[in-house]
Amino acid sequence: MLYVLKKPMDSIPVVYSKDFLTDYPTVDCECPDRVEKIYSHIRNIADFTEPGPCGISDLMLCHSEQLVRSVQRDPVIYDIACRSAGGAIKAAELALQRPSFALIRPPGHHAGRDFNGGFCFFNNMAVAIKRLVSKGLIRNALIVDIDLHYGNGTYDIVKEDGNIDFVNIDSASREDFFNDIEAALEKASSFDMLCCSAGFDTYIRDWGGLLFTEDYRKAGRMLASSNPHFFTVLEGGYYIPDLGINVHAYLKGLLEACS
Repeated sequence: MLYVLKKPMDSIPVVYSKDFLTDYPTVDCECPDRVEKIYSHIRNIADFTEPGPCGISDLMLCHSEQLVRSVQRDPVIYDIACRSAGGAIKAAELALQRPSFALIRPPGHHAGRDFNGGFCFFNNMAVAIKRLVSKGLIRNALIVDIDLHYGNGTYDIVKEDGNIDFVNIDSASREDFFNDIEAALEKASSFDMLCCSAGFDTYIRDWGGLLFTEDYRKAGRMLASSNPHFFTVLEGGYYIPDLGINVHAYLKGLLEACS
């Protein structure tokens, strides 16, 4: 059963765990400082909630047994990756009532059914949506990926799923970025849930060199105003000095859409 948002929000439900600060083996840029910086900047508008780990059955909705076993070889990585996917599930469940944000790590959109990479182990977004569909909580969903890099893993998992649509925003200019989001959201209201894989590596000082801080506020407002059942999971974003203020701006956009 879906619920309709009935009153303005003064804070955003944010799924977070100190476990996401675990210094597990990965590349240097995908470090615990990312989530720590975001956490410190959004505390004044966040209502934090702790997630549990996902289960094997959740992972098997999206991934092959071989892929899951490959991650299990490192118990530290497996535990934190399951917690991250569990965080996405929690955010999706919260979104049945009001927009939410999953401040999770490791990211997930480069993990496909039989492969992973790009700092990702399990596909957090796909696991969350497939679980809600399998439980009958939603019938369908639209995923919009605004990370700098193509969400190849998400596409691989949902490409033949008639219940899930996937749109990757790959824009050469700020104007194109917002035009492409607007085009993607034309059909957002026809889905039970709208979901965003949000990478902040499109930032002007990050690898993408494209967007300014206020652009994330606008993007958040556009997304959250398109469907009341909306949630976001963190993907990329590696210019740590400004990562927190960019995510704060994005969440302010969500609040504005719900006011």
